[in-house]
Amino acid sequence: MLSCFSTCFEQKGEIKKLLFKILGVGIVTVILSSILKNSRSDFSLLINICGGLIIFYILIDGITELFDGIGFLSENANISSSIISSIVKVIGVGYVTEFCADIAEDSGNKFVANKVILGGKIALCVMAFPIIRYLFQTIISLI
Repeated sequence: MLSCFSTCFEQKGEIKKLLFKILGVGIVTVILSSILKNSRSDFSLLINICGGLIIFYILIDGITELFDGIGFLSENANISSSIISSIVKVIGVGYVTEFCADIAEDSGNKFVANKVILGGKIALCVMAFPIIRYLFQTIISLI
């Protein structure tokens, strides 16, 4: 399992290629969206969503490697799998909330974007409670 960390540092060229792919898709998405924003705002929004999904697709391998690394840390640090699961869920909810809020804001719905962010924050607080409880139990057991 240690290979997931060593390959990350050994393949700096792959990371640069990945970064350039992401930047390329991002720049093309912004340019196309800007061109179509005035004439076809509905297509502009679709281009933004598709660009975000393409970038997410490019990142899938990195995400799986990240989860492997989290699993490795969990096994070696003797942290409960439920705590690791909660941490991964919190991270996922944060990214999905931001992605949805950005889509709402790009479509001109700032009010909806703010409510999506509020809902995400409340969900994160509820989901983070087991982690906070685990930290307090660990601190109390050390005292």
